[in-house]
Amino acid sequence: MAVQVIKAREIKTRPVRVLIYGEPGAGKTTLLATALRPLLVIDFEGGSDIRLAGQDQIDIVLVHSRKELEEVLKWLKTQNTYKTIAFDGFSIYVQQALREILEERSKSSPTFYEWGLLSSHMRDVILALLKPTANTVFTALIKEEERQENGQTIRYKRPDLPKAIRNQLRAITDIEGVLYAKDGQRFLGFTAPKGGAEVKDRSGRLSHQEEPDLAKVFSKIFIREVSQ
Repeated sequence: MAVQVIKAREIKTRPVRVLIYGEPGAGKTTLLATALRPLLVIDFEGGSDIRLAGQDQIDIVLVHSRKELEEVLKWLKTQNTYKTIAFDGFSIYVQQALREILEERSKSSPTFYEWGLLSSHMRDVILALLKPTANTVFTALIKEEERQENGQTIRYKRPDLPKAIRNQLRAITDIEGVLYAKDGQRFLGFTAPKGGAEVKDRSGRLSHQEEPDLAKVFSKIFIREVSQ
């Protein structure tokens, strides 16, 4: 097999992979409309057909089960026209997938084996959504935890996902941010004080508060021209 060497200085752009999480009603679904189009929204949470109604170059697929999602992912292999693929309600889907696994195995609560089945399934889902020609966006609900650090109680925000699946997403995403909504204003947070929230910015080019516009955020991350 021939070795392919990529010269970093010649990289113009590449697809962005992002996880956005926030409170119910913060506007995660509405935020998706700011992504590059044509846009495909795989909606497990429900409501995108209302919030995104009437907008051009946005296709929506509503899914309700693992079987339905598997059919969508098979179809997606044949599609190469979308510039952005979004999974809206990713954390809710994870909960549903776990319930289905427990029902299939006649279990009332998951053991290590069921968690392993869930982790394997979600890894397959995540990888199937990554295409070399399309940005990928996952949205999730937020979870707050309390931690003790240096004798102080700190409230910590993170995506409402099992640890193994959070780690899978963190391994492939370029940015991870919180969508805040307060007093009628919204902004995306990609940096936070230590212990404040689980966020990430591999580019190092984003500020604590960014405008809730995915296209503008993406344009900040990657080089658009080759530097001579």
